[in-house]
Amino acid sequence: MRKSFVFYLSWRELIDSLTDEELRRFMNNLISWHQNEEIELTSKSESAIWSLIEPALVVNENKWNSRAGASRENGKLGGRPPKTKITQQVFEEPTKPVNSKELIDNRKKINEKSEMLIEEIKEINDNTGISQAEYYRKRIIELESKLVQEYPHYPFLVDMSNPNGIKKLNNHIDSKKELEEISTILKELASCKKNYRGSYE
Repeated sequence: MRKSFVFYLSWRELIDSLTDEELRRFMNNLISWHQNEEIELTSKSESAIWSLIEPALVVNENKWNSRAGASRENGKLGGRPPKTKITQQVFEEPTKPVNSKELIDNRKKINEKSEMLIEEIKEINDNTGISQAEYYRKRIIELESKLVQEYPHYPFLVDMSNPNGIKKLNNHIDSKKELEEISTILKELASCKKNYRGSYE
């Protein structure tokens, strides 16, 4: 049974709008989820926020289970053998790419759900006539959630939402398509942060 879990700093923007009671429930839900217990969502905002972070929880849980399973199998075999002073280089066939059709299909479903939630938030905002500052705050939350959700394999992206970070993106991302998509999101996120806070921090 695991004793810890990942908490992304980018979630802070998501949970800033929660009351103290909702925040306490959110933290309890995180613990309950990782212990395979029922979670409690009592408001629309809690449900929306949970829907945005749950895909990242699932990805991390799958990674943990995969590592734990490999460790258990190695343990049955007596653990890792001691290193010899002279090692032979072994060339193996390349492994199957991680991005299987099933993972791609799951990501599409997550993206569609995320887009629906964002549209719902926008509709609520249009009907309630929010201020410009509130618009930028909500947009920052949406964009950061999108980065965490769609690119969980790049957990550092939120910290790169500034002109210098965007320039260094090509040092971290090999896929040209992903680079273009992420750059577009980060540029808008940096602009929203600048408009909302007066800085990129």
